[in-house]
Amino acid sequence: MLKDTEKLTRLLLFCCRLRYRKYPSFYFPVYCFLQALRKLSKEIRLRSVTFRVVPIPNLLFEQYQQGQLVRSEHTLFVSRTVFNQYVVEREINWINLVIRAGSDGGRKNEGGEELVSIILNRQNVSVLFQICPLEGVAPNVIFVKENLFHGLTERYKLGERGFCGKMQRVSEQQNLPLVATKANIFLYNTPYDLSSDVVDFIMGRYFETPRLLYRNSTYQITLNEKFLGNTFYTKNFATFAHLRSLYFKCLNLESAENSFELHGIVCKNLTNLHQTTTYNNFVPPQRLDDLAFVPVCPFGLRKYHEELKSSLTAYLKQENNSLIENQIYPIFMLQGERGIGKSTVLRSVAQSLGIQIFHGDCSDIMTSISSQTETKLISALNRSKICEPLIIALQNFEIFAIDNEGHEDLRILTTFQAELHTLFNRKYSHPVLVVALANEKDSSKPKLTSMFLDVIKFLPPTTIERHQLLNWISAKETARIPPNQLAKIAEQTQGFIFGDLKLLYSKAIQASSKDPKLTLAHFERSLEEMQSSFSDSLGAPKVPKVLWSEIGGLAKLKTEIQNSIGLPLRHKKLMGKNMRRSGILLYGPPGTGKTLIAKAVATECNLSFLSVQGPELLNMYVGQSEQNVREVFSRARSAAPCVLFLDELDSLAPNRGVSGDSGGVMDRVVSQILSEMDGISKGSDPSQQIFILAATNRPDLIDPALLRPGRFDKLLYVGPSTSVDDKESVLQAITSKFHLAKGLTLRKIAEGLKQDMTGADLYSICSNAWLSAVRRAIKGVKEPIGEDGLSPEDVVVNESDFKTATKKFIPSISPADMEYFNRLRTNFSA
Repeated sequence: MLKDTEKLTRLLLFCCRLRYRKYPSFYFPVYCFLQALRKLSKEIRLRSVTFRVVPIPNLLFEQYQQGQLVRSEHTLFVSRTVFNQYVVEREINWINLVIRAGSDGGRKNEGGEELVSIILNRQNVSVLFQICPLEGVAPNVIFVKENLFHGLTERYKLGERGFCGKMQRVSEQQNLPLVATKANIFLYNTPYDLSSDVVDFIMGRYFETPRLLYRNSTYQITLNEKFLGNTFYTKNFATFAHLRSLYFKCLNLESAENSFELHGIVCKNLTNLHQTTTYNNFVPPQRLDDLAFVPVCPFGLRKYHEELKSSLTAYLKQENNSLIENQIYPIFMLQGERGIGKSTVLRSVAQSLGIQIFHGDCSDIMTSISSQTETKLISALNRSKICEPLIIALQNFEIFAIDNEGHEDLRILTTFQAELHTLFNRKYSHPVLVVALANEKDSSKPKLTSMFLDVIKFLPPTTIERHQLLNWISAKETARIPPNQLAKIAEQTQGFIFGDLKLLYSKAIQASSKDPKLTLAHFERSLEEMQSSFSDSLGAPKVPKVLWSEIGGLAKLKTEIQNSIGLPLRHKKLMGKNMRRSGILLYGPPGTGKTLIAKAVATECNLSFLSVQGPELLNMYVGQSEQNVREVFSRARSAAPCVLFLDELDSLAPNRGVSGDSGGVMDRVVSQILSEMDGISKGSDPSQQIFILAATNRPDLIDPALLRPGRFDKLLYVGPSTSVDDKESVLQAITSKFHLAKGLTLRKIAEGLKQDMTGADLYSICSNAWLSAVRRAIKGVKEPIGEDGLSPEDVVVNESDFKTATKKFIPSISPADMEYFNRLRTNFSA
């Protein structure tokens, strides 16, 4: 052997001497040895590099895969630099991902010898992947599809926090995927009815592009309009509106060379695809949004997500069947106004647990005939027979088991209770859960509510939660603004819920379509538009635009109100919760500016303004008036800090016992107002104060309990303008946009008004003076004029116009009425 080696060495040196005459004969062998050593060291270095494996959203992964000849969920996305280092030939873009498998045993005794032995004995697992370059990926990161990421963590016990891996080039002896001649798959059961024609169409569309499948791997087919086509999606919209994904598992793969393949490429016209029986199991969990690197559950709804998830998790393990045996059934209710995020939270919990949802709409279940309602209810609950694990979601539950007169339907309640008992006493391989979604804040059906194990109430988001929700929405959109500007938007959207914030962001993007980027101005414009549309609803929060400068006179009253409301806002820490002022009652003759003052307070303090007319809250149905009062105060709490203005309080809260209604409606309304005001005064957060302003012409008719200290403990009289200075100040505010004649002084006009006048009286005089000036301007034009012939600048108001208006003026308050209000002022001031 040694002699043969020596002969070969001499032969090699001789050939090198003949080929490279200018160099010594040993140069070429040394060069070859160094090149091999360099290649070996590079391979060792590449094998030692550790990468962090990060999940990428499922739909985003599919978008990045577009254009590839063969699509596979077993695809790695790396930076272009890393791709060039590991891939020598672009036609062979295969790589081995080496990961270290874990074990469940180490979780139980992390401080014992068992953990040490498990870590030392962990085996390295090599999985074959396609590798593709992607711009923007960090050098030490590998992106994989989220479904596959969770599949790897579950199969190899890697933990939910992620894992690291190393990449190795494929060897020459390694078998690469071949075209499969036969593939056996089975579908996961779904809670919706899918005909064989629909399934065949879906599978045909999926395998139009060659797909790389692995044995015992689960795959997801996203059922959206882009994948299915507009015609087919529209035809089956009732199903695909709720069924967003279809899952299947690959059982067996065969090729022309081998009847047992670990992986194979399935082509539509080259592979025989066989579907075996359907299958019940958990689907791959999803914790990321479909298209963005954000959680499925919005940040501001996380507390509800965790509460519901912890409640459902107790029933997922088979060893917890003792709960059901003791008739503790998994029946939960999500309660909150429409658009607050109940469906979003339920979907995020179901996706994180890998459980499918069946959506049953109570508006479809409830009919005018009880027997039909029972049949539809049983059909909805029996969906658990065809699919498990399953969450049966009963939407619009506020109308369930309600008869035509608005009372609880005892027959439907009895059927519902009996069917729930039957449902949970069946034998299942996987858990079945029931979650009802009610679009109401408080349930008025005690018998129905008592059937639920837990009721999770969704409250309007706070300022911090609105900021978190806006951050989540912004992360999903391509058009974004800085986080500090989102914080400003969150402060201005008091009372907005999750659905409102999504609509606001969408409107802002539409408003910025012609601008290069999204700015705060687009949000403010959209916010003003939404608030104006919300103003039709009862007690809708809105920030008015009325300045103190627009209110003439009332100097002492302005100072008093600013000290009562502005001081606690400027010094929140100094004003303890026990020293807050609950409310201010403005009383006086009509037309003196009480409502205008309340709006100015909200504007100057930058607070939301909720204005409610007293008669608006009264309703003919029993209990509805009190419900309206609770609704208004609930809106005020969600919009805090804010000003709640109750106009015409005397019609809403008259003296109890003398109202004259046989049902005692007004007495109950007054009691409800007292209860709500006491609840507001006990709030603990100084930054979430609610200032209550009320206005009335007849404070003597209001129930005395409202006027005691701690409620409306400050009564401020808003009277007519009596002095010349006050009248001049009001005239200046009203005529600020008038074009007055040169030499005309409002002081002189004010001196000509001898009697006491309210703000409405002075407004009437100014309005009539302006109309007189308009008539004079029109008469002064000799030729016919069109629409653009005269402008507001051509209308000049002079002294004669004011004199004409003063002569025609009729006071709104008679001397007798004025004397009555003066007596009221004397009594209440005392």
